[in-house]
Amino acid sequence: MTTVKWSMAYLPPGGAPRPTGKDRTVGITCPRCARTFTVRVESAAKARRKQLVYRVVGWLLLLSLLVTVPTLFHLGGQTAEEGDTSASNTVGFYFGLVALAVVAGPSFLSAAGRHNGVKKFRLLKEDGTRTAWVQGHRLF
Repeated sequence: MTTVKWSMAYLPPGGAPRPTGKDRTVGITCPRCARTFTVRVESAAKARRKQLVYRVVGWLLLLSLLVTVPTLFHLGGQTAEEGDTSASNTVGFYFGLVALAVVAGPSFLSAAGRHNGVKKFRLLKEDGTRTAWVQGHRLF
């Protein structure tokens, strides 16, 4: 196990290798520990599109709170007939929408800020196999 105490390492001169078309697996040597890793890298255009989609979905979820929260308060303040389950089902539905927007909206905005198009970061072992997960390294 390797424990690394830094949050960001810089790549060698030339910067991050970005493919022009489809995703590509790239070999990288860590400048600090000199170990060889493989990463799956998206093109810059694809990474920007994903960031844009995450931001749009996040903002739409947060903006939906402007409609769902007042509607929830309005429906929650009304009296319902005894035995009428449709009113409680409607309030439950709107409560679920509000909870979803409160949790998922900031999550999508956070994911948009963190997304850099690099995935499947794996350590390349001496026998040529790759590990499933590398703990403590962030090259990008």
